Amino acid sequence: MKKLGSVVARAITVIGIGLIGAPTASAGCQGMWTPWGGGQRCDGPIDPNGFFQRCETGGAFGFNTPQQCYQVDSNNLGDSQPWIAP
Repeated sequence: MKKLGSVVARAITVIGIGLIGAPTASAGCQGMWTPWGGGQRCDGPIDPNGFFQRCETGGAFGFNTPQQCYQVDSNNLGDSQPWIAP
């Protein structure tokens, strides 16, 4: 069990390092967690056209994934999670 805790701690550290350059502090963020690692989802402010930028990071077993950012239409979320308010 101690080894699992060490892996999780390293994953969190790597994820934290990967968050450098993440959206501004005005963005709303939410942590994501799985038994193998975690990450973070951050949403920027909604623009006048109803779009916002969503950035996600993640990691597992001490390896992180590159930050993925994309535009989301707040008026048509489809299968997307709701906007995270700042």
